[in-house]
Amino acid sequence: MIKDLQNKLKRQWETFTTSERKIASYLLHNISGIPFETAASLGQRVGVSPMTVGRFLRNLGYAGLNELKKDLRGNAPWLPLYKNAARAREADFVAESLQTDIRVLTEAYSLARTAEWTSIVKALVSAERVSVASFHHGRFIGLGFASLLQHVKPRTRYADGSDGAYADVLLDSGADSCVVLIDFRRYARHFRVLAEEVAARGIPLVIVTDTQCYWARQLTDNVLMLPLDPDRAWHNFGAVTSLLSLLISEVTRVQGDMFERIGDVTALRQLFVGYDEAPPAAKRKPGNSAKGNAKKSVDDKRAAAPQKPTRRERR
Repeated sequence: MIKDLQNKLKRQWETFTTSERKIASYLLHNISGIPFETAASLGQRVGVSPMTVGRFLRNLGYAGLNELKKDLRGNAPWLPLYKNAARAREADFVAESLQTDIRVLTEAYSLARTAEWTSIVKALVSAERVSVASFHHGRFIGLGFASLLQHVKPRTRYADGSDGAYADVLLDSGADSCVVLIDFRRYARHFRVLAEEVAARGIPLVIVTDTQCYWARQLTDNVLMLPLDPDRAWHNFGAVTSLLSLLISEVTRVQGDMFERIGDVTALRQLFVGYDEAPPAAKRKPGNSAKGNAKKSVDDKRAAAPQKPTRRERR
């Protein structure tokens, strides 16, 4: 069923053409949506013709997309997520977004049970140095990931490419390092150029991206792909944020107890920056209401103010 198809795609990956890899990548990471696709819609999503989709499926041993759907029908835990048609004309926007987010988040957490996930955790734990770079609208994702990972993983830094050469990544990293690149469609040019250069230099590479990035697996096996919804006008980064948070938790668990380092980082921040403590709550005497206290304060001010002499006193 689903596992059989995924294993078949991974086994035959090296034999696929560029167009076939686009389809295979989509199938690997969007199994839950296949029953609602046609050859035309699937081809439109990955940028190939319906004929290419049909030919690819026949090479896999299916008569066509309908036979693949039938094969997947008996193994469909995702069906409750599609109780209401996601693209119905009268669909409620909030409900539709919720269903999409649930589906993508489920896909994200399913990645934590894959061989790629285990390999990525091992690469991060064993690395003497970790460099993180992200691009475009998702730049803040990599910056946040690096900032949090620094708490538990020494010698982790965010590479912003401000030197125009990514020298800190390419010249200061080696076989005992790990480079994490994060980007989502549409991809920045730096994303692919840097990924290719890291791979060419033999530096362990991790890529976090979406299912449209068909070339990622040509450079490394350490790829985490999240489904991309082309019908959305804007990316929702909730799923990838959860995925990377889970990855940090897994690195921490595998490394062992890191609370001592976290405590040391906190102590240093207190030394150099400090934390803003909330002021102590004002103490009230029993039985005094807020209104009573306010009245007492006004009376005290009146008593302290200079008093005008009365008419009798002026005489």
